[in-house]
Amino acid sequence: MDQEFMREWTNLRAEHTHDRDVANNYGCFNVEACRNCNYVYNARGCISCHNCDSVIECVQCVDCRDCSYCVGLNGAQYHILNHEYTKEGYFARLAELGIDPNVEAFDPLIDGI
Repeated sequence: MDQEFMREWTNLRAEHTHDRDVANNYGCFNVEACRNCNYVYNARGCISCHNCDSVIECVQCVDCRDCSYCVGLNGAQYHILNHEYTKEGYFARLAELGIDPNVEAFDPLIDGI
């Protein structure tokens, strides 16, 4: 295939997918080890999530924020294992479990972004 074509495709894809492993994610930013996600931000280990922010190890969640280890939620916030918490309770429970809620999939200065 034409090298210029492939270079242009790579640049275009990079503009819309900011994932370290680019595993069928689209429009994602600051994600690590996520698969088949769309418009997911600050996430780690998610599968088939859409329009979520600050989620960890979630599966098939939509429009969620600050959730961890949840499956199939829609519009949820501050959930762990599909159980709702207050904001303070959510972060306290993550700390008890030893889970870091911060996701830093890449360093913009090192990765050239």
